[in-house]
Amino acid sequence: MSFKRVLPLLMALSVLTACAAESCKDSPCSPDEKLAETVKVNIDKRPALLGDQLRVQAESGVVYLYGIVVSQLELYEVEDVAKTTPGVIRVVNMCTIENQTR
Repeated sequence: MSFKRVLPLLMALSVLTACAAESCKDSPCSPDEKLAETVKVNIDKRPALLGDQLRVQAESGVVYLYGIVVSQLELYEVEDVAKTTPGVIRVVNMCTIENQTR
């Protein structure tokens, strides 16, 4: 799948994810929203990972990662952060490496 096709999907997902994150601050969250928020916080704790370019979604304990990283190492690291977050059952890493597709 080309990046031109994925970009609109990533943008829409980022808006939806942002809305979900906002709702956690203002009202009770579902377990999946809390899990996605926890994974995002853990990613943001790693300055080498540009967390603002990554989006996280969770469904029934499965975490989906979307966004752009700059290297293969960052691709593995963001996945590892998600996998080691308590409550995560499985990780689906849909991130791409900058200027490359996975």
